[in-house]
Amino acid sequence: MINLDKTLHDKFLEAIKDKIPEKSSIANVLADILSIKKEALYRRLRGEVFFTFAEIVTISQQLNISLDRVAGSVSPYRSHLFQLHVQDYFDTNEVDYKMTADYIAVIKAAGQEPFSEYGFATTTIPLHFSLFHKSIYCLYILKWMYQFGDIGKIRPYSEIVFTERQKKLNHQYLQEVMSIKYTYYIWGEYFLVYLINDIKYFHCIRLISTDEVLLLRKEIAYFLDHMEKMAIQGAYANGNKVEIFVSSLNFETTYHYLSSENIHISMISSFAIGAVTSLEKEVCDKLKIWMQALKRTSTLISCSAEKERILFFEKQRNILKESFDC
Repeated sequence: MINLDKTLHDKFLEAIKDKIPEKSSIANVLADILSIKKEALYRRLRGEVFFTFAEIVTISQQLNISLDRVAGSVSPYRSHLFQLHVQDYFDTNEVDYKMTADYIAVIKAAGQEPFSEYGFATTTIPLHFSLFHKSIYCLYILKWMYQFGDIGKIRPYSEIVFTERQKKLNHQYLQEVMSIKYTYYIWGEYFLVYLINDIKYFHCIRLISTDEVLLLRKEIAYFLDHMEKMAIQGAYANGNKVEIFVSSLNFETTYHYLSSENIHISMISSFAIGAVTSLEKEVCDKLKIWMQALKRTSTLISCSAEKERILFFEKQRNILKESFDC
């Protein structure tokens, strides 16, 4: 049976050697890039220890290595532009924890750069935003479990609990996302309708109780208050800039990217809270161009756009009231 992790590691080492032909200088170059001791680096070069996700991103950016092409070289059927990282958000194992920790490390690295940017064009409440509101985050876990998990392991909403380790990682994830210097959200017009429809469906099949529906209704109301406050302030609580737009055009799913001088990550949402991901700068740049065009057809409701902001939130609160009063 093929060890895919080892195969990818070996392919990545081959790509490094192509960029640094002199064998004697590989260790010196990588040690400078990663700022780690030679002993730790040699273990990676011998394959005794794999490079972490954050280290791979750093090396690929510095040496201009295409990670998608490295991954694509393992299988002729893999896209050269995007990779699908499937993470178990419920029965979390060490691999899942590592994926989360590595991604948090990359966001942290981006947040330390002066011109970091996070852009969202979203038809749902983004995953990190839902972490402000645990009840909504639990709904996303339920949806992921129902759509992608083992049918025999599907549990009702009431049984969704998180380990202390998961809670700690979720808190770290949220804090690092807010460390990005500039974030903007382009909200699809029907994002709240989609969320409410999910709640109604799971209530209908008895995975969410009537009391839990009422709890989620209250949490959505808190979310709208939170979002409105953020729109008024134009910033997270730590002062980093936030802009909120409402799209006049429909788009099919949630798109987002994280961009800084050294990091370029593009994501298209899949499986409720998963994402198809690219680490290619070219792909990130194209997604940014598309989202900037979407901005021009959207209405800014943060900071000074008081009339538009009031109308938007009034509409969302009416949708919430009418959806659960019938």
